[in-house]
Amino acid sequence: MTQRRVATPVSDTDTIYSPDTYVRGVPYDALARLRGSTPVAWVEERPVDDEPAGPGFWAVLRHADACHVLRNPKLFSPRGPADKDLGHGRGRTPVVDPPARSRLRRRLPKAFGARTVAHLSERIACRAQALVDAVAEKGEADFAAEIAAELPLLSAADLLGVPEADRWLLSDWSDRVTRRSAAGYPVGYSPEAPFDPVGCTGMARRAVAARPHGPSDTEAPGPAEETGGELPDLRLYARELAEHKRLHPGDDLMTALVQHAGGKNGPAPDEEFENLFRVFAAAANDIVRGGLSGGMLALLKNPAETARLRADRGLLDSAVEEMLRWWSPVMCLGRTAVTDTVVGNVPVRKGERLVVWLVSANRDEPVFAEPTRFDVGRAPNDHLALGLGPRACLGTHLVRMQMRAMFGAVLDRFDALEPAGEPRRLRSNVHNGIKHLPIRWRPKPAG
Repeated sequence: MTQRRVATPVSDTDTIYSPDTYVRGVPYDALARLRGSTPVAWVEERPVDDEPAGPGFWAVLRHADACHVLRNPKLFSPRGPADKDLGHGRGRTPVVDPPARSRLRRRLPKAFGARTVAHLSERIACRAQALVDAVAEKGEADFAAEIAAELPLLSAADLLGVPEADRWLLSDWSDRVTRRSAAGYPVGYSPEAPFDPVGCTGMARRAVAARPHGPSDTEAPGPAEETGGELPDLRLYARELAEHKRLHPGDDLMTALVQHAGGKNGPAPDEEFENLFRVFAAAANDIVRGGLSGGMLALLKNPAETARLRADRGLLDSAVEEMLRWWSPVMCLGRTAVTDTVVGNVPVRKGERLVVWLVSANRDEPVFAEPTRFDVGRAPNDHLALGLGPRACLGTHLVRMQMRAMFGAVLDRFDALEPAGEPRRLRSNVHNGIKHLPIRWRPKPAG
């Protein structure tokens, strides 16, 4: 075996760790240099803002090693010391672990019956078309704030059976998860619409009353008020929504979960209902928003591929997969070694943390030909943007459904796409997001 801590350029490990780096863009060059020198690199966690130094972690950089770590939760647990994912005191995105996660996976096929899926697909397509139509004649918009931010919120509300008037809560929960998963830095999206205490439901008002900070507070809750992304107001809302769905069923996933009886799974207990609600209300929302904005940026930067997609809509499915690979909305996932093991050729001790760098694995040269090139017809495309194995994103089909609907609508109404200003990125070493993406186009007639 090689030495435990392979000598790598300190500047590169510092570069990939610092959240300031990502304001300028993902450091692909630094990741490529590290990936070329060692499969797993030790990263020192230096102090950032008011966060102290951390114990350090192993950066998993290559596709094969990333697959090994993600496929083996018995060796590499998503839970870590004090439930942290990345960095000392750095918070985490919502986590549902086995066996609860396995039970949720068994329930989802029942909940996503043909009628529910058809209804949801139709609603998502209508939502995407309406958002695009609303700005089409203007000829310009902030795609990230005006379009990409809205579709996942509206779709999540449809999926979860959340009244549209309460969707501010979905935005708030996602925003707080984003901030907490990156050390509480001021990186999160700002809610695009203010909280409406008059038009919202009583459930929403009670949830806001349980929020660690008031609805006008733009700062992330501190560790004393909120630990590990648990979001007490979200859990309160989920419990009340579950009870409401038992009494007033609708055509949505949450109704299916609480109403379904019979079979070995039965209706979802409150705790499982809350866990699934937490995943779809917070984490999935942010993945879709990042995927939509990143996909649009890919089209803007690659006009020849955009023209190719316009000429052959049959490439839309593969284009969405390439957008996910090329952009990777979640840049990394944290794991903890359950026992002494080896990753690549590097020994890892029990209790040491690993961070699987998806943005690096998705550009690993032996797996992806010309990995820096955006290719709407790329096949095969074994990207890891939505995870892999037992901990893969529970809402993968919903992410893809929303991206297909949105870019289909964009191609229908927007011609001659081009940037109208510089993108403004999140300050995060976890979430690959864009806060503002000004674009312009030539409107195409509706229909």
